Amino acid sequence: MFNSSFRQQASAWQQQFAQRKRGNVLQRLLAWLVLGVMLVMAAAILLFMLLISWLVIPILVFRYRQKMRRFAEAARAEAEQHTSRQQDNTTGSRVIEGEVLHKDER
Repeated sequence: MFNSSFRQQASAWQQQFAQRKRGNVLQRLLAWLVLGVMLVMAAAILLFMLLISWLVIPILVFRYRQKMRRFAEAARAEAEQHTSRQQDNTTGSRVIEGEVLHKDER
């Protein structure tokens, strides 16, 4: 049952494809022309996107380098402040000695 219905459907498809093959030469030419135009448009879009990326990527890299330069300068300034604070603290530092006691030891 499944086999026979599949065969009938397959033969119907084959007949439809055979009818389409018998199509007019003008139809085939038009189909190839439309396909060619679509391929040329796709290639043009691809080329346009490639050129846009070649223009945009250096701009983004430049911005990223500027941001990293500012970050490095800020980190360097922070490190200098930290070392100056440490030097100020070491000159006037005192050691406080003591003993740690637990509550239950009292």
